[in-house]
Amino acid sequence: MKNTLKKRKKINPKKLILLLGLHFSVLSASFNGYAQSQNTNKPAESKDQQTQTTSESSEASSKQSGITVLPAMTIKAATAGYAAKSSSSGTKTDTPLIEVPQSISVVTRNELDARGVQDMSEALRYTPGVAVDQWGFEGRGYEYLLLRGFQGLTTSLFRDGLSMAGQGLYFNSFITETYGLERVDVLRGPTSVTFGRGDAGGIVNRITKRPNADPYREIELQYGNFDRKRVAADLGFANDDRTLMFRLVTLGLDSDTQVRYPNTGGDRAGLRRFYIAPSVTWRPTADTTITLLGEVLNNRAEASPFFLLTPEGMRTNVVLADSKFVKYATNQSSFGYQIEHHFNEIFTARQNFRHMQQDGNFNEMFRAGFDTAIPTLMNRSAISTKERLTQTVIDTHIQARVNTGPLNHTALFGVDWNVTNASLKFFSGDAPGIDVFNPVYGIPIPKPSSLDIHAKQEINQLGVYLQDQIRYGENWLLTLSGRYDRVDSTDVDYLSATRGKIRSDAYTGRAGLTYLFSNGIAPYVSYSQSFLPIPGFDSSNNPFKPTRGEQYEVGVKYQPVGGRSLYTLAFFDLTKTNVPTPDPNDPLFRSRQTGEVGSRGVELEARAELLRGLNYIGTFTYHDVTVTKSGDVDKGNMPTQVPTTMTSHWLDYSLGSLGVSWLQGFGIGAGVRHVGRIFNDMENTSTTPSFTLFDAMLRYDHGPWMFIVNASNIFNNRYLSYSSPSGLAYPGIQRTVLGTLKFRF
Repeated sequence: MKNTLKKRKKINPKKLILLLGLHFSVLSASFNGYAQSQNTNKPAESKDQQTQTTSESSEASSKQSGITVLPAMTIKAATAGYAAKSSSSGTKTDTPLIEVPQSISVVTRNELDARGVQDMSEALRYTPGVAVDQWGFEGRGYEYLLLRGFQGLTTSLFRDGLSMAGQGLYFNSFITETYGLERVDVLRGPTSVTFGRGDAGGIVNRITKRPNADPYREIELQYGNFDRKRVAADLGFANDDRTLMFRLVTLGLDSDTQVRYPNTGGDRAGLRRFYIAPSVTWRPTADTTITLLGEVLNNRAEASPFFLLTPEGMRTNVVLADSKFVKYATNQSSFGYQIEHHFNEIFTARQNFRHMQQDGNFNEMFRAGFDTAIPTLMNRSAISTKERLTQTVIDTHIQARVNTGPLNHTALFGVDWNVTNASLKFFSGDAPGIDVFNPVYGIPIPKPSSLDIHAKQEINQLGVYLQDQIRYGENWLLTLSGRYDRVDSTDVDYLSATRGKIRSDAYTGRAGLTYLFSNGIAPYVSYSQSFLPIPGFDSSNNPFKPTRGEQYEVGVKYQPVGGRSLYTLAFFDLTKTNVPTPDPNDPLFRSRQTGEVGSRGVELEARAELLRGLNYIGTFTYHDVTVTKSGDVDKGNMPTQVPTTMTSHWLDYSLGSLGVSWLQGFGIGAGVRHVGRIFNDMENTSTTPSFTLFDAMLRYDHGPWMFIVNASNIFNNRYLSYSSPSGLAYPGIQRTVLGTLKFRF
């Protein structure tokens, strides 16, 4: 867990200036002259969820009068209840979900609030094809998840369409505060043609809250078990003509956690967080929108979730680390902008930029085996790391809507640049052992002082992509995409004074065909690819080849005309190649690329308003994941931690829909989640049983006030998420109850 040495690239200031200044302007200028010479009608379209919508009638009247008046606008989510209508995550253009030829789920802000979501794992609990909480309780902020059986800890991280998948050399990894999100888009299957390097399972795109022409304002107080205390605010402002808008999202959190140290009188691991995210949107003209986004996230966690097993493999409540030593302290910040300009009815240019950084100081303890003289004494080692991670991403693309005879095209041409830099100082030292039957905490632990690793990694990726969404008549939609990526990686080991360079490149593509029936049914078929470079060298000292993924998917989506529902069914066959596996003949236990993993299955999802005031989420997942090629004992077996089956159901009912006056404002909700058994080891000889959990919600909404109580795992089912062959256990998440009071004005 989070202890594999990775590596990253330094930002060249000259390149940054060129890309910031010219990357957008050169492309814009080249298309501007041609755009003004065209006079083709633009098909009707809806903006993206966070894009401003304009009043065409106001604009027309202002032109006739000769007065320049910016039209009124409203930033509105394309959602009703729990069912979103459109997303730009699948194609980088605002496309109705029913027209995206690939599985995509959207977790709306309504759902996040109704379920009382506090982190990304909770946000994705009711999403098909996604397994979360596989390490049990995770209080440090890491976003562990499996997408169609493949780990997406860092490879799946995206924010506002830009990669957030930079990873440090040991513990560093960017984290997310869900209170700052407007929604979460989950695109399953290979997505490299749209976003560049990424794993076969898919991506999770987090959409940030940003200014609204109808400002939203709320102050929130929250209290829960484990003495959880949180204060939050979401404040928006706009000038009279809505050309300048501002939003500030902030919170402070102070909480204990379920990680409790025995024999200490109740000492628990704590969690403290501060978050602030200002944003500004300026519309100098009706065709131009500029949004600036900032964020600061300070996280202090002591919730190391490693629990020891006895020498016989029995579970204990003994925490491996010491409460006075363990530390996960990160300071994370980012700045970005988004520019959109409509030249005319044909051409639109967009540029998204973000620079993100995280500084981390970490203390942790690892097991070193049971003592030979005292069989119940677990020997331990202490480590300390100082890390820094930065990532700069910029994406520029031109969209063109043109007609060629009976065909209507939405074409996209773009270039993106992604630079990640990571540095690490890794110190180790001795630590006292701990008895698994009589643990003693609080013993002074010397600060680790042996410098074992001093390294940095620089990764520079440049991608060029093309896409064409071709519509024939009212029913047929063909999506064709192609992309080229070049990735340069430089590794520096200061202790050995060595430097290594690796270059990888790849072509990826996607093709999808959708047929749109007039009643809202849309069957589709698609093929897509992924590309993920792997740093380092194999057991023969050859650079690793990038892993590749390819997927065939067929499915059907149904969105009743005029309704507030979306139903999807998908069958897929996914293969990932060039997977590193241990080389049994290598004395240094290095890997060779003989691995291949196949994943196939079916996913079913319903997000619907069944009756007036009654919203429903239902999912079912069946995955058959197999290691088809390997140089180790896992060949022919299922990877660890991957559940074969998952299902979840959530109902939310507004009691005011019954027409009883005293029930106005009351609402209730309930959910059930089932996760099938998993294998704990590569040989598939040890399993962790399946489990079923229940959630509930009660709310009262009256005027500016809202009070909501959320409870997850309400029956406090004590279960294991995973039991490691190395001698560690990971308890599941215990019952959590939160009370939230909101004042909106």
